[in-house]
Amino acid sequence: MSKNLYIFLIAFLGLTAASGIWNSIINLQVGAEIYKLDSYVAWFSVLNITAFIGSILLLKYYYHHNYRFVFFTGIIAVMANLGYITVFYTILSSGGLRSYYMPALVLDLCAVILYSASLIFSNTRKRYWLKLVGICGLVTGLVLVSAIIGHLYPKDVRINSILGKLVQWSPMAWCVVNLLFILNFLGEIRTLKTKNANVPRQRPLESILGLAAVIAFVFTIAIGTLLVNQSYTQLFWRKNNAEQAQQLVKLAGGARTFVDREGDSLHYLLIKPQGYDQQKKYPLVVCLPYGGYEAGAAELLSTGICRSTYPAFIFVPYCPEGEGWGGIPGVPSLDSLVYETISALAEPGIDVKRRYVTGVSRGAYGTWQFICTRPDMFAAAMPVSGGGDPKLASKIVNIPIWAFHGAKDRNVPVSGSRDMIAAIKKAGGHPEYTEYPEEAHNIWDKVSETPGLWNWLFAQKRE
Repeated sequence: MSKNLYIFLIAFLGLTAASGIWNSIINLQVGAEIYKLDSYVAWFSVLNITAFIGSILLLKYYYHHNYRFVFFTGIIAVMANLGYITVFYTILSSGGLRSYYMPALVLDLCAVILYSASLIFSNTRKRYWLKLVGICGLVTGLVLVSAIIGHLYPKDVRINSILGKLVQWSPMAWCVVNLLFILNFLGEIRTLKTKNANVPRQRPLESILGLAAVIAFVFTIAIGTLLVNQSYTQLFWRKNNAEQAQQLVKLAGGARTFVDREGDSLHYLLIKPQGYDQQKKYPLVVCLPYGGYEAGAAELLSTGICRSTYPAFIFVPYCPEGEGWGGIPGVPSLDSLVYETISALAEPGIDVKRRYVTGVSRGAYGTWQFICTRPDMFAAAMPVSGGGDPKLASKIVNIPIWAFHGAKDRNVPVSGSRDMIAAIKKAGGHPEYTEYPEEAHNIWDKVSETPGLWNWLFAQKRE
């Protein structure tokens, strides 16, 4: 290999490492919300195209130095990684192929483990930095596979949280791997200079790589800056939502706790109607949060003109990290505990024939779950950006439903709502459905301003 090819290899590996660090820092601050940012698909594409070019140059390096075993395991690793990237990109862009995510990830990690082992036990082990690359990659791959296996089986939320953090920090290890590669190539460049190696230059290839390096650098900076700006906006809204949730806690007079016969507990808020009169009957609106006490419907109905226009009890169960309300595979559900809590509410004036349930995203999955498993409990439902099990549609044909979804939702596929609505209609029901052709996941503001929405909800009553 010529000196220039070494330089390009170092440049692409360095850019990949820097992008990975950038991505990890944002991920640690924003968490899983990073995947919902509008710029993330473009960022993911640029990051992985850059990494792919670096991988191809690495394969050329192995072939040139006659590291045949590492060359072939490297090809396997690159192909497996392409498969994983394709699946993940499809999930990000359209929400499809979700069932293939875990197999693709495990296959990718197994290929990495094989590739890393070849760096340790083949003739590349004579090069100190390459052997360290193999050790670092092998340890990281084994740890991640163990974390995935551990995440699939234990039901302990704390263990799942620790494993999740471990996976979240793992990209930093791959950045270290790239830095170790760079140290190896820097040493080899010095050797080339010392020996004055007469290596033939490949001008067309070098010109293409030079142009690609410039484009990759420009796009990385531009899209990376956009990602940072959107991340700060996300953090601002997260802080704002947390403050709104605290206002709900204050308005409710603090959180309450329900404990069932088995000793399982549920924290919840119960906000009484404005001008509460024990002699009157009021509806109960169950607002399922997507996390903590963060529920947009509860915030809207418990403050401002809505509170006086639509007097109601507002019930908000607490959603711990890593848990949910049902309907999401692999996520522990609190649905049965919520049903018991609602049934045990002793406040005078709760109209059991006018209990409504609504939620956004995770809360919307729960909304579908609640009416499908306890259709006797609710008079109406309003799921926003969620999904359910179409096989259960026949159970809810008599429940008034108004569902909402954005056609460009990358986080919860729009098919989640479409399939449920179609199944209910096929079973003989007449649900309402509003879809926003140009909107993605965050549609609550539009939904909450829908003309006639709240009049429709509060007009519903079970026979």
